[in-house]
Amino acid sequence: MADLGDTSEADTAHKHKTSSWITVGLIVLSSVLLGFAMVFQSLPLAIVGVLVGIAGIGFGISGKILDDAV
Repeated sequence: MADLGDTSEADTAHKHKTSSWITVGLIVLSSVLLGFAMVFQSLPLAIVGVLVGIAGIGFGISGKILDDAV
């Protein structure tokens, strides 16, 4: 097995912001809601799913989620 060296998160790129996790949570919730909306053929649930997705995207842009990648 290959030696991976020190795998602690102290010196890696796994630093994160709480706003990034909230953004990811909103987008995942949106996907789940849209999935249920397709299964149950519910237009109100689909609308809520889309609105949560838009909120997640907006929160990601305002929270500068892509800055965590560097």
